This record gives sequence, structure tokens and C-alpha cells, in this order.
Amino acid sequence: MSIAGGEEGRRSRRILFPIDGSESCTNAFKWYLNYIKLSGDFIIFVHIVEPVYTSSEVRIDIEGPEVRFEDVPKTIDDVMNRSKALGLSYMSLAKEAGLESKAFLHIETQPGRAILTSAKNHNIDMIVMEAGGQGILSGASLGRISDYVVHNSTVPVVIVHE
Repeated sequence: MSIAGGEEGRRSRRILFPIDGSESCTNAFKWYLNYIKLSGDFIIFVHIVEPVYTSSEVRIDIEGPEVRFEDVPKTIDDVMNRSKALGLSYMSLAKEAGLESKAFLHIETQPGRAILTSAKNHNIDMIVMEAGGQGILSGASLGRISDYVVHNSTVPVVIVHE
């Protein structure tokens, strides 16, 4: 079955695009739109949030500033609202480009693993993502997340450098 061209009955590609609030992520999506987008592509945006606390244990400095546990749900709501706004903004960009899309939030201590789990769960054909962290040679090294995804993915991965 072909996934390119305009033949009748062709299957659309399912593209996973991890998102964050960075300009380099926006530029990576624009690169995708300009260079590899096919009409009919379906984009799955995923925003991965690494939790601050990874266990139920919380340590408090008795002499430190007051910790207000009633603020914890507000912080979670703030993260959810920012993630929702981010997803909606990317879905709007996709719609402007004539593409259908969905957006998801994952809270995970290992973002690379979360991206690959999303790819599997959503039957993804390709992952397109920004390069991530900048090493000593600016722009020459992959970030830890994109490096993990490239080396462990079972589907093609396109890394977009700025």
C-alpha cells in the first residue's frame, strides 16, 4: 500500500510530533510543513511533562519557606492549562496547513520512553521532532531525548536541527 502520491485508497501517514513551548519546536514544525508534509498526513502532537516529584515522599525543610499543600492542585491545573493551550496552538497550525490532528499530554519521568510509547499506542508511521539540547558544538549534538528516540524507535525518526 502506498503512502505517497494521490492514488485512490492510499493510506494517510500518522506523524508523531513531540511539542514544547520552544521556538525551535515551532521552527521544526514549520520545517515539516515546508519539506515533508503530504496532504492527508494526520498529526499526533504529544507534550511530555516531567513530574517534579516522582514518589509519594515529600521532604520539607522545617526552617525553610512555608509549603502550602493546598497550592499543589493549582500547580497541576496550571500545568494542564498550559499544556492544553500549547496543544491547541499546534492543532491550529496544523489546521491552517490543511491537516487533521490531535494533541495529548503525557506526564512521565522518562520523556523518550513516553514518546516511543505514544508512537506505539497511536500506530505512528514516523516521528518528527526537534534536535533538543545543544552541546559544546552548538547544533551539532542531539539532546538526550532525541538521542534516545533515534536509537530505540521502531519507526523512522526525522530530527530537525535549527
